[in-house]
Amino acid sequence: MEDLRENLWSHFFKSPRKNYNPYMFRLLDYPEYIIYDKKIMDSYKGKWHEFFGNDNPIYLEIGSGSGNFAQGMAKRYPERNHMGLELRFKRLVLSANKVKRDGSTNALFLRRRGEEILEFVAENEVDGIYVNFPDPWEENEKNRVVQESFFKTLDVILKKGGMFYFKTDHDKYYQDVIDLVESLDGYRVVYHTADLHKSEKAADNIKTEFEQLFLCKHNKNINYIEIEKIK
Repeated sequence: MEDLRENLWSHFFKSPRKNYNPYMFRLLDYPEYIIYDKKIMDSYKGKWHEFFGNDNPIYLEIGSGSGNFAQGMAKRYPERNHMGLELRFKRLVLSANKVKRDGSTNALFLRRRGEEILEFVAENEVDGIYVNFPDPWEENEKNRVVQESFFKTLDVILKKGGMFYFKTDHDKYYQDVIDLVESLDGYRVVYHTADLHKSEKAADNIKTEFEQLFLCKHNKNINYIEIEKIK
């Protein structure tokens, strides 16, 4: 363990630093829930079922935050494996602590960028994708997570019949995604609402921590889309 602590910085920085975020070291407290080593992640490409020890469907959340959504999904759907991508040390630790406290064994958090998914997820390995409240990049929309290039990634990793679920408080982003999907040949919008919390889906909705905070502070609609891969 001491060797791991001493060399942990090398996974995240090019050179040692005088001071480190204390949550970086706490990653080591959750080896069954957090993977931070890119080489280990890449070694599981096409074999994530081996990590979970079952053949259950895999659902991937891009930008899992502090883990409220992952915690809720793991509890509600024990027959699924849930993987979350997050970069911030504290959020990873908080997420792992939540699912461990629940006794869930079907959740895993990876410290990895969404742009690198193809490096550690194989063709047709994922049954569902969640993107909740990504930055709308109002001044530079080409930086958005969900754009045409994102669906090219889904072309590879998402199974036919698999689902992509999208939530946003940004009305234009919501409409832009609907318009984009309608222009694509291999996907279709199967459900959408501009006010999730007043829709028939409200009772089943699992709130993210951002969503809970947003609803407390603002009287703003939440947009939601379900998209199926049909080819």
